[in-house]
Amino acid sequence: MPAYGVRRRAGRGLAVAVAAGLLALSAAAPAAAATAPARTNLLSSDCPSTVKQGQASGCVAELQTLLNFGGAALTVDSDFGPATTAAVRTYQTSRGLTSDGLVGPATKAAFYYEDPAVAVDLRSLRCPVDLEPNENDGCITELQNKLNAHGATLTVDHSLGSATTNAVRTYQSSVGLPATGQVSPATKAKLYGDPLPQQPTDLGPGRYAAVVDFGEQATGQNIQYVWGGGHEADFGPSIGICDGYNGSIQPCPADKEVGLDCSGFTRWLYWRAGAGDIGQTTRDQVVNPRLTQVTAANAIPGDLVYFGGSPSTVHHVGVYIGKVDGVAMMVNASHTGTYVRQDTVTSHTDLLGYYHLTN
Repeated sequence: MPAYGVRRRAGRGLAVAVAAGLLALSAAAPAAAATAPARTNLLSSDCPSTVKQGQASGCVAELQTLLNFGGAALTVDSDFGPATTAAVRTYQTSRGLTSDGLVGPATKAAFYYEDPAVAVDLRSLRCPVDLEPNENDGCITELQNKLNAHGATLTVDHSLGSATTNAVRTYQSSVGLPATGQVSPATKAKLYGDPLPQQPTDLGPGRYAAVVDFGEQATGQNIQYVWGGGHEADFGPSIGICDGYNGSIQPCPADKEVGLDCSGFTRWLYWRAGAGDIGQTTRDQVVNPRLTQVTAANAIPGDLVYFGGSPSTVHHVGVYIGKVDGVAMMVNASHTGTYVRQDTVTSHTDLLGYYHLTN
């Protein structure tokens, strides 16, 4: 389990480049067959080295989803048939790749590479909630363009270095914000002329239903599991870290990607429901005096589900969302190579218990 804090990183090159329409949590998710298995990142070791016709898996579901973001109109059924092969060939031709219909390392990498010169809306979930020192990506390109539109004279090099940080401070002073140089939600709002973000109102008894609603919305938003993601001063997706990483994609991509880990996800959901900060890591959360363990029979949708032999060895958390056909379900950021999704509670071992936020 990583130790979270202030982190400095190199540039970000791998990202969910295909999620170009991802601008708000309430946006509609791409159409998919109800029976399709959960998507698995093609770069994960859970996927074969070459994904090809005849296979059926979450890797194929991911491939079909990525092709649809690029303009294909496939049914996401996880079955690699002739239509998917044709769409792969078309995609490969558009990227200057060998058009053989085989999804090997070069084609996989092309799906996830994001050109840092292409600006990305700072308010989207593709940008970290707080932009990072030395970050190098389309979010910084957008920031530099916005600052130049407000009088700065920056070279648009998509890198958050000292010159850009100083320009941020100058801009913040000009609009009445503290000149911290940190590009937080308030600074983003000013740059776009939006209202300043407000602290979410505590929904009291309604917070549990809200947590479930926010969690279920997130399953359609291509929010990837990122080790160490979601632990900045502000709440929401962030660039992760590689300290302690042992995920299935090697070398570690976490310090180059935006997303949430399991506790970063639950922290974000409860904050959005007005509950404040329930704790940084799973171990912080499970010993929070505001949380009380309840039996499975007494758990309500919106309660937290922790996994591990004891509070000192807890390793995962999800949000209980109720039962479907008698099966207990949760929404969670599961592990590297996956997106926020619904799972059965029994899909993770070592159930520690259900926990209810009491106040």
